[in-house]
Amino acid sequence: MMAGYMTWDARAVAMRAYEHAIRLGHRYLGGEHFLLALTTADQPAGAVLRDRGVTPERVEAEITRLAGAGLFGDLDRDALAAIGIDVDAVRARIEASFGPKALIEAGQAVHRGPRLPRLNPRRVSGAERDGVFLPHGPGVEQSLRNARREARGRHDTQIGTEYLALSLLALNEGPVPLILSALGVSAPALRAAILDCYRQAS
Repeated sequence: MMAGYMTWDARAVAMRAYEHAIRLGHRYLGGEHFLLALTTADQPAGAVLRDRGVTPERVEAEITRLAGAGLFGDLDRDALAAIGIDVDAVRARIEASFGPKALIEAGQAVHRGPRLPRLNPRRVSGAERDGVFLPHGPGVEQSLRNARREARGRHDTQIGTEYLALSLLALNEGPVPLILSALGVSAPALRAAILDCYRQAS
């Protein structure tokens, strides 16, 4: 994952993204996991995100909503509604009986099985830790390449947290734009604010 080109802070963000993917029971490392990790970063990019409403809680809630909240992820809401099943009502009853994270934990157990799959790292780009390999989701590889390009364009030899954030916010497809849209936040405005913050600091 270009770790050799990253600052220690950026590596920490990448590791947190990986940990979020595992914790949420996802079988891939996606841009949404990087966004979630960036929201807790101590660097200015993280502060800019939080100040503009892109908080860890809100991002994770959107990731869960987009994934369908655990066990309901693959179900078609409209089809179920047509036969009289209200997914939200079912979810509310389950959470009232078993706790607010019951479906997420059940979904993790179902999707994870005994162990997440190990793929051939030579064939698929991704991240590995403790023997568990997660392939990169759509846009992540491109985002990392763009981060390196952003760094080079500013004559930096390493990818810092700000470049991870800038390249992630430049994605036009995948979950990240959907999450930002749901939060009512403009990606170009976030990029401008992050750039401005780092210009003032330098």
